[in-house]
Amino acid sequence: MHATVLERRQVRPVMPSEDKEIRHLNLLLERVTDGDRPALRTIYELMAPRLLDILVRMVRRREVAEDLLQDVFVTIWRKAHQFDPARGNAYAWLFSMTRRKAIDRLRISGREVLGNDTDGFTFDTEASAEWQHTESHIALRKGLKALKPDIYRALELCYTYGLTHEELAAEMKVPVGTAKGWVRRGLTLLREYLVTA
Repeated sequence: MHATVLERRQVRPVMPSEDKEIRHLNLLLERVTDGDRPALRTIYELMAPRLLDILVRMVRRREVAEDLLQDVFVTIWRKAHQFDPARGNAYAWLFSMTRRKAIDRLRISGREVLGNDTDGFTFDTEASAEWQHTESHIALRKGLKALKPDIYRALELCYTYGLTHEELAAEMKVPVGTAKGWVRRGLTLLREYLVTA
């Protein structure tokens, strides 16, 4: 069974075009397994900007993304022995680990929206506790509850998980135009709820 777009979410990283680059990163990870700190530093120099882009896009806050990036590299140091080049290349392993860290953080922070439970919908703001009692927040929650399930899910996948319209279409098994329309319609409806609040 093939993994869904959400399960393999990677913000479409640009993969190296040459096998030589893949082999190089694979070898660096094998050296990290042997406790080679300079190899880890080289991986950091090669991959940190790409991995940080993924994290920022998923968690939406740079300072949180930077903390997660550090955690990713601690995990690489501790778990490099789990990398198996026979099962996939180092790029895929690193992107997958990074994505999992971001999703775990979203779950812990309560930003993940499960199913259609809009009561669990929270916002990633410092003043979140105070803001939850404002008229705007109440109107937004009502707006979310009023959305059709497909529109709600489309917004969730785009704004919680950072899926592109193309990935959203693949995940929900609809044409790209339909996916874009759901997102556009959802945002319009939420805007209307906020304007009338």
